[in-house]
Amino acid sequence: MKSKILGLLVCGLLLAAAMAVPALAEDRPMPVVTGDHWMKSTPQERKAFLVGAATIIELDQEVQGKHPAKNSTIEAWSEGLSPYTFDQMVATIDKWYAAHPDKLKRPVVEVMWYEMAKPNCPASSLPTGVSEDVKAKAAQAKAAHPKAKAGK
Repeated sequence: MKSKILGLLVCGLLLAAAMAVPALAEDRPMPVVTGDHWMKSTPQERKAFLVGAATIIELDQEVQGKHPAKNSTIEAWSEGLSPYTFDQMVATIDKWYAAHPDKLKRPVVEVMWYEMAKPNCPASSLPTGVSEDVKAKAAQAKAAHPKAKAGK
């Protein structure tokens, strides 16, 4: 049992390390985890993926400090995902892919952003470079998708 937990932790840390590497150029694309990968993974692997993503968000918050870059989405990610527990995030992503079996090529990060984080974050936390039209769409999406209830 301990080795399984250690394996999940190592898996999450490796994912976090991979996500922490800044994009160098378009000639070095990052691997993309899609719905195909997600649906074939175990619940523990799904949660480990989300733990890795949360670790990157936390790491970026720490590095950027109190004054993040103007084009940073880190506060939007943080605020947008804050209503969810890891189990709720897994369930929400599972439900989205189950409802959209024709979209299994869509990256998990896109589902996390467009279906979970962005609808739950105030337009003020979106990067300053985002147009007012996008901010208005985010406000509409937030109204259409009430925040998840913690602990349910």
